[in-house]
Amino acid sequence: MTLNSILIIDDEETDRYLLKRTIQKAQLTEKVYEADDGRIGLEFLSDYEKNSKKDPSEFPPILIFLDINMPRMDGFEFLDEFSKLRIEYPNLNSTCVLICSSSDNVDDKDKAATYDTVKGYMVKMTYSIDDFVYKVKACFPNTSF
Repeated sequence: MTLNSILIIDDEETDRYLLKRTIQKAQLTEKVYEADDGRIGLEFLSDYEKNSKKDPSEFPPILIFLDINMPRMDGFEFLDEFSKLRIEYPNLNSTCVLICSSSDNVDDKDKAATYDTVKGYMVKMTYSIDDFVYKVKACFPNTSF
């Protein structure tokens, strides 16, 4: 099974590219949306009506890979706003978030764990493809891949 779609929110183009390649290698989905900061990611999700009509089988994304340290709107600010957006658009409640950050800071990991939508935390480029797939599968315990 593959996921309908994934959204990557990261300000680093190289990191988005590498993550997209890992997603392709793991054969998780063919549809990957990208946003280069939290504000753009939030705007994409907020434009729910338009995007659900444009890509009805692929929107909303079922999984978001989220960086923490970004300009304009960082990952934690995104999560605060995303929590509000999930009230407005209940279909977003099935979307989960995997933090994918360069931060290995325990405080960041602890703070991320306080959000019910965050299902895991990965430090960029420290994982194997097997670890990556394991983390993704852990987000969807009742689904077989």
